[in-house]
Amino acid sequence: MIRRYVIVGAAATAAVLSSCSGGGNSSPTPTPTPTSSGTPTPTPTPTASYTAFPLASAAEFNTLNATTSYTGDPATGAVTLGVTSTETLTNRVKLAATTDLTNGTFVMDEAAEESRFTGTNVTTTAAPTVTEFVYRSVSTATAAQAGNFSQLEVLNNIGAATVETSDSLLKSLSVLSYANWWRGDSTAGQKRLTYSIWGYTTLGFDMPTTGTASYTTRIVGRAVSVANSATTLNRLGGTATVTVNFATGLVSTTLNLTTVPTSGAETAYVTLNAQGAIPIGQNQFSGSFASGAPVTGTIAGAFYGAKGVNMGIVFGASGTINGADTRIVGEVVGVKQ
Repeated sequence: MIRRYVIVGAAATAAVLSSCSGGGNSSPTPTPTPTSSGTPTPTPTPTASYTAFPLASAAEFNTLNATTSYTGDPATGAVTLGVTSTETLTNRVKLAATTDLTNGTFVMDEAAEESRFTGTNVTTTAAPTVTEFVYRSVSTATAAQAGNFSQLEVLNNIGAATVETSDSLLKSLSVLSYANWWRGDSTAGQKRLTYSIWGYTTLGFDMPTTGTASYTTRIVGRAVSVANSATTLNRLGGTATVTVNFATGLVSTTLNLTTVPTSGAETAYVTLNAQGAIPIGQNQFSGSFASGAPVTGTIAGAFYGAKGVNMGIVFGASGTINGADTRIVGEVVGVKQ
């Protein structure tokens, strides 16, 4: 057995040696030469492109919004104040905008409630001397109650250069605007305030992710206050400091609110601090007022246009200001410095 095993092993070895020396009829298969695939083509960086004001035609937009309500007749005593809230971009509150104040229709829609404004409802027309054009309508339908109304105040930066506001900051808001909707069911019924920001939001891939920025801003809002069995409605203005850290997502703002009389100078009202956070990959943020403030409430904001060139914040607050139980809704609009 051992001998056979050795002979077989020797024969196999001879066959292998013969193959290596070129013996037999078989030829070795050559190793193929690698084919170069060349340098991979990089994925091109998308190019951001934005529509800007003036509006070329009627268009629909989703909005950021701040809302509150009150019930009763402010002229006769204390009203019952509702809650305040804010929302990031949503189609729950949307609008259809027009710059044709004569023949066009401006539509505000919140859930199941809608107001349509036409040329016959214009009370303040667009002109360089005004910062807002205003509509106001009263329903004459059979079921409509006495004292009902619907009013809309729109930032005058969306129309032709011949009629847009001459305010240098507000007219530089080229991709953002606001529309503030105030309506009431009846003299003693519920009144609702919806303050909305809308426009052409910054595309996700165009959002800065490094560095910081500050914005030059303007505030517009309303306060409803109750004290000593009386109600006061104030239009609010002012400016805010807004700084954004795009690397960390932190948004910090100080709102220096003023009351805006029908005529005369603005008066300091209250200063409020708030912070928000931009989630990774988003063009929006939300946050709240700082603890220790005279009010509680929230903010919601978004960036608009190339690299966030414009910024908008809506805010809603409730608390005691100057001894009065108060609800505030408003907006901060700004241009990157």
